[in-house]
This record gives sequence, structure tokens and C-alpha cells, in this order.
Amino acid sequence: MILAASNGSALWYLARGTGLVSIVLLTIVVVLGVTELQRFATEGWPRFVIAGLHKNLSLLVLVFLGIHIASSVIDAFAPIPWIAAVVPYASSYRPFWLGLGALSFDILIALVITSLLRQRIGLRTWRTVHWASYACWPIAFVHGLGTGSDGRVGWVQVLDLVCLAAVVGAVVWRLAVGWERDPVRRAAGAVASAVVVLLVLGWTATGPTQPGWSHKAGTPASVLAKLSGGSASGASTSASDDPGASGSGATPAATLPVPFTADFAGSLQTSGSSTVTVTIDGVLSNGADGHLHLVISGPAASGGGVRLQSGTLTLGPTAQPAEYTGKVTSLSGNRIIAVATSAAGDTITVTMQLELDASGGTATGSVSARQGSA
Repeated sequence: MILAASNGSALWYLARGTGLVSIVLLTIVVVLGVTELQRFATEGWPRFVIAGLHKNLSLLVLVFLGIHIASSVIDAFAPIPWIAAVVPYASSYRPFWLGLGALSFDILIALVITSLLRQRIGLRTWRTVHWASYACWPIAFVHGLGTGSDGRVGWVQVLDLVCLAAVVGAVVWRLAVGWERDPVRRAAGAVASAVVVLLVLGWTATGPTQPGWSHKAGTPASVLAKLSGGSASGASTSASDDPGASGSGATPAATLPVPFTADFAGSLQTSGSSTVTVTIDGVLSNGADGHLHLVISGPAASGGGVRLQSGTLTLGPTAQPAEYTGKVTSLSGNRIIAVATSAAGDTITVTMQLELDASGGTATGSVSARQGSA
């Protein structure tokens, strides 16, 4: 039996990718804005070029944010309504952190509109509104850290630090030039900027990069339940557990020895005709001992099988079969790839190469896992 191929995880990856691109572009916009205010220019970079680039990149940010918002809402895995894009805290999914994103988006829209109407509204009004740009970027930055699913991925952390360093450097430049004309206010701005940076770094180190953040961030129990395959209350409890805590002396639950490559043997069930659901359930051996549960749904493929529309994975040792839960991200023939996350926040990529016997109702093959989602 061949499962076929599709890109059912496109919305998930699109939301993550466009979010990262948006913060990079917004960082460049902020730096260019400071450069324009400082009246910086060279023979190769005259001021009109910097101004045009600043304006066009601001519009490009809106394009990527529109895609980011649309893909996040359309992907039905998390309950995010359209109104939450512009009205802060209108979603039950991580409401505070998602609300920051809506607030930043509203500010950015105001900045773009006033820039387009700059000749009509006057320089003073335009400049007053543009002071909000100094709040737009940090709000968007914290939104990404608090809402995103890649806070513990190394290259994403490097990208965030580079963006932070670029904006901090631009602010320092802005404060340093003309310091003698207003030393008190500029010193206050420098102190406030330093405090904000330290607070963000400290919060990041103790929050999004730590185990259990998914629950602490306000992920609804229903979403946690979908991930774990259990009840809402049970999912909420497990998501807040910290495997590293000693607690009352309880024995820590067993974990899978990632990375690993193991043999797989299990059962295969299919249901439906136009829309097919394939359920695979079995055990790992010879490399890792554990349990794997896989569900793939989608339209029937010509020649048999199913094309990926949605898919979930539950994986863990026998004593903790739901240690990792996640989504199927790729399906090509009998090769299946999923990205799963533990309650502690550890993300792994699981690759399955399976031989499926529909008539016998069996599934055999190999399963491998490695750290990270890339």
C-alpha cells in the first residue's frame, strides 16, 4: 500500500516562516528609519534611495504579515479567529502573546498609512505617530518569542539575537548623535532601552526557552488534548509538568533515547472512501523500546492510499507513550516525516519508512528520530 504524497503541513510551515521573515524585515525597516532620521547618506546611498527602500520594505512587511496571519488562522489546529489579527486578546490561544502581535500589527498599519499620507497630514503629525515605531518592533519581537514554536531552535535564537543587536545598535546611534543638545532625555532613553533589553533577555531565558512554556503561555487545554490524544484536563496537567523537577521524590518517567533508529511492527487500519483515514499503531524495538500511534487523513489517492491533508503522531516509551506529540509534515510514498514536541518543550523530527499490507492489516519498517525540527 502506497500512502501517496502531499504537503498538508504547508500552512504550519508557512505561518512559522513568514513570521520569522516579518521580524527580519521589520528590523531592517527600523534600522533604515533611524538612518533616514539621522540624514545619513553617501554617494552610493543617497537619501532618496534610503527613503524609498524604507517605504517599500514597510509595505513588504505588511504582505508577509498578511500571509502569516492568514496561514495561522486557516490552519485549524489552533483556535485563532480572524478578528484576533487586529483586536488584541480576542483569541483563546495564548491570548496575551497573540494580543501583542495584533497590537504590533495595528501600530504598523498606522505607520504605513501615515507615511503614505505624509504630504497631506503634515510633518508634525507624521512624526508624532512615528514615535510609535519604537514600540512596534519590541512588541512584535516579544510576540514572536511568546507565541512561536521555535524558541528553543538554535538558529532561530541566533536570528533573534542578530535582530535584537541591530535594533539596539540603531537606537544607540540615534541617542549618541546630538547627545550634547539634550543629554538628560537621551540618557533617560538609554537607561530605559537597556532595562527593556535586559528584561526581555531575562524573560526569554526563564520563559519560552524553558520546559512547560506551552502550558504557561496559555495554550488551551483542548489543543493540548489534541496533541496528547487524551482528555483536556489530562493534557493540561502533563503540559505543565517539568521532567527535571525533583518534586516529592517520584521516579522520573522513562524517555526515548533520541537520536535513535529502531524497528517498527504494528497494525494498520483504513476507513472511508472519498476521504480516507489511515491509522497505524505499533511498537518500537532494536534501538528504542516504545509505542507509536499515527493517524493520517485526506482525499483518496488514485491507485489506492491517501493524500496528506492532516496527520498526527504520538510517540514515547512504553511507560509514557505520549511523551512526544505532533503533526505529520511530509508524506512521500511510504516515507513519512513528522515533527513532535514533548511536554518539556523538546522538539524532534521523526522519519518513518514503512511497508504497509492493507489486506493483512499490518505495518512494518523502521523509525528514526533526531533533535530539532529542521
